[in-house]
Amino acid sequence: MSRANRSCMESKAEIIQRMKRHIEWICEHIGPRPPCSQAERKLGEYIKAHWDKNSDQTFLEGFTCHPDAYPATFRWPIALFILSLCLYHLFPLLSLLCSLLSVLILILNMMLNVELIDRLFPEKKSCNVFAGFNPQASPDRTVIISCHHDSHVAFPILNRFGAKYSLFMAMVVFSNVFLLGLALFAVLFSLVGPESLLRGYPRIAFPVLLLLTATVPLQLYTFLKVLSETPVLGANDNLTGVAVCLALADYLSIPEYRLQRTRVWLASFGCEEIGIRGSKRFIARHKEKIHDAHVLNLDMVGGRGTKLQAVTKEEKNLIPLSKKMVSLVQEVARDNHIPVKAGPIIAFTDAMAFARKGIEATSLIALDEKGIVNTYHSVEDIPDNLDYDLLFDSYRLCTAFLKHIDSAASSGKI
Repeated sequence: MSRANRSCMESKAEIIQRMKRHIEWICEHIGPRPPCSQAERKLGEYIKAHWDKNSDQTFLEGFTCHPDAYPATFRWPIALFILSLCLYHLFPLLSLLCSLLSVLILILNMMLNVELIDRLFPEKKSCNVFAGFNPQASPDRTVIISCHHDSHVAFPILNRFGAKYSLFMAMVVFSNVFLLGLALFAVLFSLVGPESLLRGYPRIAFPVLLLLTATVPLQLYTFLKVLSETPVLGANDNLTGVAVCLALADYLSIPEYRLQRTRVWLASFGCEEIGIRGSKRFIARHKEKIHDAHVLNLDMVGGRGTKLQAVTKEEKNLIPLSKKMVSLVQEVARDNHIPVKAGPIIAFTDAMAFARKGIEATSLIALDEKGIVNTYHSVEDIPDNLDYDLLFDSYRLCTAFLKHIDSAASSGKI
């Protein structure tokens, strides 16, 4: 029996088994894949080798970034807060500068993924991997289905407190903002304020300073426990996305599944876990080619006890994704009886990099009722804790989505 005919006749169980084999092999033979590590690159080469067999073209594209800036994004604001607090009475202007830098790091590096402090750390190499599938006729649409192949370290506070983890980070953010305000007014009043206000301001500021000082023990705990040195396997985050994209390459290589007018790119990005660095580098290099693409990003689509969701906003509602893409995904899901809800997430995915450049993008992710995954950034993120039916639903949704886009493109509806 030919490869094409065999693929056409594959059952759900056979497709799941192939995805499961990929995940288990990667966990056993490659293991954790920290950003810019040899293991991360090894998985990139594994993905490329598989896509080489199926696609019209593949390439592995290197890039550089500064991965050590990521832990500093969490820890420096805490250290700067404590330093600013100590300097508040002795050197108000220096206290103000420390607070200002701290708030800038929190807003730019942490929330908006701007690389404010990255160049202060060593530059290292990572890679993205791509596979292209040309349509039967001249293409008039491009669809990108993406994932990421790096994994992270364990987050002790998140693993212990779950969704309450956000309270620790909120404490860091608001403490820094309040201290910045106090330091700013203290400096302004010392320079231009009337003598009466200058004398009275310390009494006004004292209770707030006392409250901020009381947070120091929790801030120190957060400094020590927000990140660990323990790498995780990342079976769900994000070998599930990788496995679906590997299965999609098999599907797209079958002649009768070749699309009519839609070019398809499968992409796997490096360094997603430290601030979507791989997808940002890809867009910077290729924006002219992909400015009108539809992007469906797959991230954590197989956690046990979760349900699929099309992401509407990321980073605590700061970054909106494409309403059009969310609507398309939900329409396709309904037509194929696949349960998919829509909603925001508190973190970020590679879809955010596309959306911020005006490219139609959303992510497909699977979360529990609290909006998290209990194995997220945990040593428990292993193959035994996956729901492979969710992987199959994600695979089925992607194939249906491609057909939908191609049909709409051919009829001029999109």
